Amino acid sequence: MKKKHDHSRSKRRERGASLVATLMVISLISLIAVSLATDMRFSARRSINMEVRDQAHWYALGARDYAESLVARLVEAPDTAFRPDAAWLDGPQIFPIEDGQLAGHIRDGNNCFNLNALVVVDEQGYRQVVPEEQRRLEVLMQAVGLPGSLSVQLSAEVADWIDTDSRPIGGGAEDTSYDRLLRPRRPSNTLMVEREEMLALRSMTPRAYEQIEPFVCTRPDTDPLPINLNTLSLDDVPLMRAALGGQISRAVAETVLSKRPPDGFEAVTEFWQMEEIQALDLDSSLQARFAVTTQYFEIDIDVLYAGQRYRLSEVIEARAGSEPIRLTQRYGIFS
Repeated sequence: MKKKHDHSRSKRRERGASLVATLMVISLISLIAVSLATDMRFSARRSINMEVRDQAHWYALGARDYAESLVARLVEAPDTAFRPDAAWLDGPQIFPIEDGQLAGHIRDGNNCFNLNALVVVDEQGYRQVVPEEQRRLEVLMQAVGLPGSLSVQLSAEVADWIDTDSRPIGGGAEDTSYDRLLRPRRPSNTLMVEREEMLALRSMTPRAYEQIEPFVCTRPDTDPLPINLNTLSLDDVPLMRAALGGQISRAVAETVLSKRPPDGFEAVTEFWQMEEIQALDLDSSLQARFAVTTQYFEIDIDVLYAGQRYRLSEVIEARAGSEPIRLTQRYGIFS
């Protein structure tokens, strides 16, 4: 009787163990199934996102090519292209596309302060600071609202960031100053590629960068950019003040722009002969700071497609009789 009872208990244990094993297998299969389903959903979502990104990219490329062709036509007809009322100066042009929109914006790439102009390359190939250009950058920074002391510091730090040597100029910063920061770094000691490099300066703040960013740029050489008198807006008055070394007030600069001929100046000499400019008794060499044509253009393409934002930005150099040259280009999904 006892053997029979033991045998029955053994059978129940075996059935219980089999049930537990079966449940474990089912649980494992369920986990695998859930994991596979999650992976499939993620893969599907990723595939859709990639398709959206690729489509937005192609939209951006098409808009970029169209903008470049428009710039090529502009430089071939400077008399009409560089008028104060030229259509391309009105801001972004928005075009509807399926499931979104596309915005294209062309800006005059000469109307900015070339940060790389703070240095000049000597006969040995060394980059030396140009004090006059450093002073102009100070004037620009103060004209956009930065305190005088911060303007002096930042302009000196930009110069030290670019020049060849490791000796700080007055108010500047070289290796030893950056070594002591919470996140140590070293000045590049070469020309800036992008204006965003200013964010690495010792004294730069996000607020200060936000104020100066629309007025500065980087170009692949150290030549000062002559600003285009015919495409300047009232918002660009700080650039005129910097070009003239602070010798013109904001009020006078605004008056000059308000008196600009509807079809623009035919030559810089017209601007120089204005009563307001003559009264300043400026050095005639400063005329080289101005122009009535443009060789650099900034192109921004924003694509909003299927809920994602894709941006393409580039700087091109365009001259009459030749194809535009792409100098820099950035692109990608931003949201």
